[in-house]
Order: sequence, then C-alpha cells, then structure tokens
Amino acid sequence: MAKDNGNGWDEHRKFVVETLERHEQRLNDIHDLQRQTLVAIATLKVKAGVWGALAGAIPVLILIAIYLFTR
Repeated sequence: MAKDNGNGWDEHRKFVVETLERHEQRLNDIHDLQRQTLVAIATLKVKAGVWGALAGAIPVLILIAIYLFTR
C-alpha cells in the first residue's frame, strides 16, 4: 500500500472507494427495479391481450346467436 506522504491521498482514496461502492449499490438497485418494471409490463400486456380477446369474442358470439336464432 502506498504511503500517505502527508498529502491526504490515503484519506481521499478511501472516500473514492466508498463512493464507488455506494454508486455500485445504487446501480444494482436500479437494475432490480428495471427488471421488476419489465415483468410488470409483460404481465399487463398479457392481461390486456386476454381482456381484448374476451371483449372481441362477445360481439362475435352475439352475432352467431342472432344468426342461429333467426334462421
């Protein structure tokens, strides 16, 4: 390990290392939130597709019923 030589580098080095570790933790937290957000978006896309299919099927079923009963 390098000597301090009275210029304060050792203290500054510790500060820099602590800051980098803190930033790394923040980036990891952001990546975790991003993954959770992507999963939530994918879930909402699937739900929207299912509800859209159901909403589209209702008029079709009504038209089929009308056609069968008016024949």
